[in-house]
Amino acid sequence: MLNLNIWNIACTVINLLVLYLFMKHFLVAPVRKILDERKQMIERDLDDAKDTRTQAEQMKTEYEASMSNADQEASRIIEDARARAGEEYNRILDQAKKDAAKKMEEADRTIALEREKAMNDLQAGVAGLAMTAAAKLLSEQAGPDRDRNLYNSFLAGSGESND
Repeated sequence: MLNLNIWNIACTVINLLVLYLFMKHFLVAPVRKILDERKQMIERDLDDAKDTRTQAEQMKTEYEASMSNADQEASRIIEDARARAGEEYNRILDQAKKDAAKKMEEADRTIALEREKAMNDLQAGVAGLAMTAAAKLLSEQAGPDRDRNLYNSFLAGSGESND
């Protein structure tokens, strides 16, 4: 049958208590320490992740603001470039108009000089022709007979007669 011995039970209880203390000291304490360290590491990682997420959201907000500012800056730069291009266009157009007016003035002066030269040449030519025609007329009409006839007709008109 079953024989219960108090010493046996007491030794078993003592063995169990010693085993429990050894297990608690050498097994459970290190495992609990590892679990606590793991828990702290997880909490640190969660805090870091939360901080990283906060920073990411802040950077996202800054990025969106920067993009909005970049769009506005790009629009401003384009408007400035258009304004400068318009000013440059107007400046070039004004310069072209001035150059064209100057060339027109020079052309008008050249035309006036050419006209004056042509008129002088024409006057000289007409004068030369008139002189040639007068010389030819004089050479045809000049002579002693002609002079005598003119003298006689003058005298006849005045009523004197020389013959």
